[in-house]
Formats: sequence, C-alpha cells, structure tokens
Amino acid sequence: MGRRKLPIITQKILSLVIVAGFLLCSLVFAAGYWAFSREFRAQYDSSVRSIAAAARECLNPDDFSEYLACGKGDKKYDDVLRILQDFVDKFDLNMIYVSCVEPPDYSHITYIYNPVKSGGKWTSYSLGYEEDYFEVDYNASTRLVLEQGETIVRHTVKTRSGSHITAQLPVMDSSGKRIAVLGVQKNIQNFVDARYAYVNFVVAVEFVFALLFIVFFVTYFNSRLVKPIALITHETDHFASYGGEPNERLLSIKNQDELGILAHSLHQMEVDVCRNIAELTRVTAEKERIFTELAVASKIQSDMLNKDYPPFPSRTDFDLYANMVPAKEVGGDLYDYLLLDDDHLMMTVGDVSGKGVPAALFMGKCKVLLDLYALLGLSPKEIFFRANNQLCKGNETGLFVTCWLGILCFSTGELRFVNAGHPYPIVFGRGEFSFLKTKPNFVLGGMEDFSYEEHCISLSKGDRIFVYSDGVTEAANSKTELFGSERLLQEAKKTEGLSAPDTLKNLRASIGEFVKDAEQSDDITMLQFVWRKLP
Repeated sequence: MGRRKLPIITQKILSLVIVAGFLLCSLVFAAGYWAFSREFRAQYDSSVRSIAAAARECLNPDDFSEYLACGKGDKKYDDVLRILQDFVDKFDLNMIYVSCVEPPDYSHITYIYNPVKSGGKWTSYSLGYEEDYFEVDYNASTRLVLEQGETIVRHTVKTRSGSHITAQLPVMDSSGKRIAVLGVQKNIQNFVDARYAYVNFVVAVEFVFALLFIVFFVTYFNSRLVKPIALITHETDHFASYGGEPNERLLSIKNQDELGILAHSLHQMEVDVCRNIAELTRVTAEKERIFTELAVASKIQSDMLNKDYPPFPSRTDFDLYANMVPAKEVGGDLYDYLLLDDDHLMMTVGDVSGKGVPAALFMGKCKVLLDLYALLGLSPKEIFFRANNQLCKGNETGLFVTCWLGILCFSTGELRFVNAGHPYPIVFGRGEFSFLKTKPNFVLGGMEDFSYEEHCISLSKGDRIFVYSDGVTEAANSKTELFGSERLLQEAKKTEGLSAPDTLKNLRASIGEFVKDAEQSDDITMLQFVWRKLP
C-alpha cells in the first residue's frame, strides 16, 4: 500500500502556521527588545542630562584659571568639590569630572574637579593633574561640546571601566566663553546585563515554543485530520445556523473542501469574538498601564518627601513635622526642610497648579531646584529668583507654583522669608496667634527674571510657625462651604503647647470633621515648626 498523502488544505495550513509562528515570534521579540532598550535608554539619558545640568550650576568657572595657575583651590573650590561629591554619592554615579581639554585633537586633559564613587574602582585626579587620553568617541564628543556647545550623551559598553553612560556639556565663564567640559558618568552594567539576559531568554523560549508547536501540529494533522475537521465543520456550522445570522457574503465562497464550510460558519464568530476580545484587551491594557504609572508616580513622589520624625534626631531645641494628603493618586503639593548648617534651617511649602502626574513632575523639579540653591547658601529671594528662571524654561504646559520659603537663624532668631503667591502662614509669638501677612510676590514658573521681595521677622524660643497649602482653607463640605482662614486661625489657637505631629493631627481632624463625607478636591499639605523652650 502506498504512503498516504496529506490533503492539500492540511499542507497549506501547516505551512502557513509554521511561517506565521516564526514571524510572530520574531516580531514579538523585535518589538519587546526595541521597547525595552528604548525605555531604559530614555530614562538613563534624561536622568544623566538633568544631573549634569544641575552640577554645572554649582561651578565657579571664572576661578578656573587661577586654580590651575597656582595648583590649589580655596574655600569656594572645596565647597564646590563637596557638592559635586554629594551628587556622586546621592545619584550613585561613577564620577563627575570638570576638565580643560586642549585642541585640536582634544586628547590632552587637565583636571579641575574629579570626585569619584566612594569605594569604587575609579581613581580621583587632583586639581591640575594632566594626562593624554586617546579614545575616538571621547575626543569626538569633546570636540562637539567645546566647539559647538552641544550636550552629548554617550553609551559605552564593555570598556576597561565596564558599561556606562556619560553626559558631557560645556562650562562657560561669565563672558560666555566655553572654557571646560563637565562630564557625568553613571554605571549601566545592570542595563546591559539585563538586555543580554532578555535576548537569551526570549530566543530560548521562542525556539522551544516553536519546536513544540510544530511537533504537536504535525502529529495532530497526520494522525487526526479528517475526523477533527469534519467534527469542527459540523459543530461550527450548527452554531452559525442556530446561534446567529448567517453571512450571505460568505455563501459566495466556492471552495470544494472543508475550508469552504469552515469559512461559512466561522467568519461571523471570528468577527464578533475578535472585535470583542480586541476591545476588551485594549481597555484592560489601558487601565493596567494607567494604574501602573500612577502607582509608580505616587511611590516616587512619596519617596521625595521627608517623612521621618523627628527629622533631625540630634536637635532637641526645635520640633518639626510635615505631611501631605494628595487629592488624587499623586499630588502637586510639596514641602521640605533642610538644616543648611548647625545655625540655619530652611523650610518651604508649595502648591503646583493642576493635579495628577504633570503637577507631581513639576513639583519634583521645583523641590530639587529649591534644595540645590538653598545648599549653595543663597538668600530666600535669590533662591526663588534662580528657581523661577529654571522653572520658566521649557514650561510649555503653563504650570506654576505658589510657594513660601523661610530660612531661620537660630543664633539671632531672624527668620528671612519670601512668599510667592502662597497663603499666609500662621505665627505664634508673644502669646498670640496671627497671620504672617506680607505683600505677596508673583508665583514661581510664571515669568522669567522676576525679582522677589524678601521679608524678615524675629522669632523667640517658644514661638511657632504653621505653613500650609490652600487645600486647607479651601476644603469644602457638602454645602460647598469653605473651611476658611478664620476657622483655621481659631483651630490653630487650640494647638498651643502641642507637639508638631499632634498639631497637624488635630488640625487634620478639624478639617475632616468640617468636610465630613465630602470628596477631597485639593491636596492638603501642612508644616509645623516649634522652637522649644529648653530648661
């Protein structure tokens, strides 16, 4: 007896399935690899660019020539080096380098600053150290930075120092001349290893899946061809005849095999099922994506805010606490406090216009700028002036921030502050509570080069200051009545003698009792500072 030949339809289906299976696996692999690489690259690029730009703001380029001439730095040099080292440690960088590179081949390097990762394998070069470094990508990118003023981001894989990403940007003196190059290098070996692991895993899974699928499919069609097709034809034809309206257009198919009958009965089901599944999949994927992004954004925002209590355990002469309750998954309010040194404390509360992820991102940028300029030792009005100009750049969405920032000097009791369109804080001094009213300044991010007016008051031990966002006074009940400033002042008077956390707890309870079941419409942020009277 001769060998039984596979029906033509079986051969066609088998061939198409094999080709389509490999094509689909290849497309899924290519799309996943591309999306994986692009997302990681975009995140690393954006992060290292921002760090490099922030680091450049700390430099004093006009002093570079003097440093190189005498071969040693001064106090300003040490302060900048300390800030750059803080950048390296906080952002887990390999190094930051600021160097003069000589044309025409840009291979002779003279280092000015070179903080490196503590405990790493990199050696920090001292001020004035010189070397000749020939590396095509480095020399070419340095040429573009110094000759054309471009910001270059390079991805370097498998070098003597591992895989890393480097951002280079020019450093200009006060005349606008490009005199040095600043580089920020961050390790991306984890990303490279993950990418290779992803490739190996997906290729192995695809190969096994394709092999099993082909073996199963061939075995299935060789052993059970006629009977399964006849059964499927009967069942699907029965479903199409009694479960829905037949498609008259399908009756025009003249195939003289089982495929013709299958096409007649399955088409309607395929159209409906595929449409429903596609719609359900799209809606589900969109919801999952939004939920995931909001969860990540909420976690990032929460991590940016200082939630420790007490925030400075070694300091018993004052009590300080703040919290934020966002109206949505992520909020647009911010608060912060920093001990600039043993004698100066910076406190700030802000409110970004808008809600959700855009406001949270803008809030994060504002907080970083305020912290950066405060750590540089600037006055409140200068901090606001520089932060405002940075927030105005590229602000195409039109977001802005109302903000109050004060710096308290413990030795003198002098509190210097600036109010950029923010609600008036409440101050307790000389035995009474009152609003700290001043002529408000314009908001941050609204107009470049705005000069902010700075104010000053004197505090004594036992005094208190309460700063909040307008989500407190504008909290509304079911009758749309607002909590209001006067009610807030009356409730604040009840907190005399309470600790900072208990003060915020009592005020939050008063707001909750007022609004009851009404939905929270705005972020609620509060900060309480108490200057203790020590025995």
